[in-house]
Amino acid sequence: MELPKIYNTYFLAIVSTIGGMLFGFDISSMSAIIGTEQYVDYFNDPHGIIQGAIGSSLAAGSVIGALFAGPLSDRIGRRDAIFFACLWWLLGTAIQVACNGYGMLIAGRILNGVCVGITSSQVPVYLAEIAKKEKRGSIIVIQQLAIEAGILCMFFVSYGCSFIAGDASFRTAWGIQFVPAALLMLGIPLLPRSPRWLAKVGREEKAVEVLARIQAHGKQDDPLVVAEWEEITTVLTAEREAPYSGWRRFIKDGMWRRTFAGM
Repeated sequence: MELPKIYNTYFLAIVSTIGGMLFGFDISSMSAIIGTEQYVDYFNDPHGIIQGAIGSSLAAGSVIGALFAGPLSDRIGRRDAIFFACLWWLLGTAIQVACNGYGMLIAGRILNGVCVGITSSQVPVYLAEIAKKEKRGSIIVIQQLAIEAGILCMFFVSYGCSFIAGDASFRTAWGIQFVPAALLMLGIPLLPRSPRWLAKVGREEKAVEVLARIQAHGKQDDPLVVAEWEEITTVLTAEREAPYSGWRRFIKDGMWRRTFAGM
């Protein structure tokens, strides 16, 4: 049985950008903890290469997540890719909370990074594909606001947990990272799939229905819906007829310049 969907653009943005909040949480979960006495004592004052590895492990995982985020979302959809990313977050957070040394901590942060790599790339794509043209800029910026909100919240959480004695201090702070991921996973089933992705996989009727509900309260003959649908079909046709596919289209015929500029 499929759950009823909510088509309010701002609701969709608020729920999906919790994925950005996860990024902010994980940034603060380390930077706000490393100076506490409890962390220093338990991990024997890590510094130099060791602390560098702990700190950079999130970025390493993010690279891995970003590399397969595109093919993954093309296969299962933007919405489901975000849900899949949350599974990595839950596993990574569990390992961090249970860690007994550097190895587990680094492993947990790498897994969290995989989640961040997926959500950081796919949440903006999802937002751009479900938002009205005139609202895309204001909608997508919510992603950045969510990241900053996550950083802010986790700093306060870490500050509060700093008054807890022993290793329960940082374990509690890291454990609270379960909360936003759980909220995101509860909210995702209420979100519709991207109409552009639905069209891409041949589900045109459902794509038009979702597009109409988002853009014009379900009126499929609305001029905005018709224009948006024509744009989607034109772009998809051009992609199918392109001489290059996969990674080659980013480097062939001078496209490497745009790719490099985007990176």
